[in-house]
Amino acid sequence: MNGGWLVVGVGNRDRGDDAVGPHVCDRLRALDGGPEFRSSVCEGSVVDLLLHWDDDDRVVIVDAIAPGDEPGRIVALDITHDVTQDATQVMAQAPSAVSTHEVDVSVAIELARALGRMPAQLLLIGVEAEQLAWGAPLSARVAAAADEVVGLLVELIGDGDRAHRLWRPAPSDGIMKAW
Repeated sequence: MNGGWLVVGVGNRDRGDDAVGPHVCDRLRALDGGPEFRSSVCEGSVVDLLLHWDDDDRVVIVDAIAPGDEPGRIVALDITHDVTQDATQVMAQAPSAVSTHEVDVSVAIELARALGRMPAQLLLIGVEAEQLAWGAPLSARVAAAADEVVGLLVELIGDGDRAHRLWRPAPSDGIMKAW
């Protein structure tokens, strides 16, 4: 058991803004003298997410969310505790419209919850994508948002007691309708 901070970047490096999660992990690893944390990139099945953490870890998942009206918008949620409506029900209503993955991140989290594999703290950071084209680089808006996310994570991990002031709880109607 590790009990420290783990940042998991979810996404495909070859699919435009879907690479924001791995990009944030790369940027965090490149920092000299930054806070102590572990990182992992999940470019395959998001169902494997729950294999990355232990029950005493503090986990942040960084992922792209489906394109909408505000590319580069950052959404941060604390989903450590149960939500009132099962997220799988929310996602079943329109899974192809909200996720950039075959299996939605929220479904993987609900699987972890059902299997008793939740970490001590679980935070989600979503960055709204602008484009998801194969072979495309990060868009300028999403790259700028990734810089903001790196700064937020350095601040959070460097002073973990501030997490309650930086993160809002998940909405009562599910993990997040934008995932």
